[in-house]
Amino acid sequence: MAVTYPADLAALLDGVAETERGPRGGLVPHRLPGWAREQHDQLDLVWGEACPAGGVLRLRTAAGRITLRAAATVVELAGLRFPDPPRLAVRDGGRTVVRDLPATQVVQVAGPDGVRGGVIDVGDPATVVIVREPVDRTVEIHLPHNCGVELLALDADAPVAPAGPAAGLRWLHYGSSISHCVSSPSPERTWPAQVAAARGWTLRNLAFSGNAQLDPFAARVIRDAAADLITLKVGINVVNADSMRQRTFLPAVHGFLDTIREGHPETPIVVVTAIGCPMHEDAPGPAVQEDGAYRPGRRRLELDAGALTLAATRTLLARAVAARRARDPRLFLVDGRELLGADEAHLLTDALHPSQEGYDLMARRFPGLLPAAALGAQAEAASRSNA
Repeated sequence: MAVTYPADLAALLDGVAETERGPRGGLVPHRLPGWAREQHDQLDLVWGEACPAGGVLRLRTAAGRITLRAAATVVELAGLRFPDPPRLAVRDGGRTVVRDLPATQVVQVAGPDGVRGGVIDVGDPATVVIVREPVDRTVEIHLPHNCGVELLALDADAPVAPAGPAAGLRWLHYGSSISHCVSSPSPERTWPAQVAAARGWTLRNLAFSGNAQLDPFAARVIRDAAADLITLKVGINVVNADSMRQRTFLPAVHGFLDTIREGHPETPIVVVTAIGCPMHEDAPGPAVQEDGAYRPGRRRLELDAGALTLAATRTLLARAVAARRARDPRLFLVDGRELLGADEAHLLTDALHPSQEGYDLMARRFPGLLPAAALGAQAEAASRSNA
């Protein structure tokens, strides 16, 4: 039986920035490199970037039996564990099978401010078995998108080799929880993963719940990443965190784009504005959670000129793209309300996040909203062949 230990597992892993050695001697994937993780102290981003959304073990083998051993770390808030249970999605020979990966550890989170509490062990590392007829093929094991994971070992009854990157267009997507999709039941159900699978694209998902804040380190990560198409979905987090005003938002957008262009002078970039969200269309943030849903915070400022609403972010993003288009014809704008409109607010489960029905609808609509010029010849060919 061929056994692939942690050092070899790294060669099979795609869609993440790097790995580090975990407490059990395995590999812990990260979507942000270590230098970027040092440049913030936001606890929900510490959690979010360690959820390997878009991370995949891609291997070539003729094995009939493959066994993956891994440890999953979930969070617990107010007595509720999330996700419950974590899941993998295995694509093998044209079919996709979802497998549970029971939690090994629970991080206890105290209160809505996200203060991190204790870490408790709740089980042993889990073993996921994949059985199929022993034919030579590529197997993809898509890692959980909404919890941390430590990869311990992969066993197979035939040799295993790295399959290498998928052949399709390399798509890098930056966004918020609405692209992270932590409430989707399994990794292949997030709307970016659905788009990538349907079009034959390779996804690098840099969507971080609550943290699409135009951070300079995120721009540098995108600048240095391989990509044939870059999409930036921006707006909701700067409003619901009340983290910027008009004075700071517009220069931050330009600075973010300037940094990305340093490494991608010709790569198509599509800026996507916020989807419809009635509570913040014309009311500034912050968003406040109450009785299981969100509402705008009750602001006490008498003069609030420059406070950002979603409508204001769309206007400012359009201004930024228009100002740059003459010298940057590969920059495009898409109105996020065409992905999901304010008149479809019944698809927002908590007045902010789409239901799975909403995510599925966004996945179907997204490719058709991309300008043909943004896709380019390579992407258009891939899209036609997978239509």
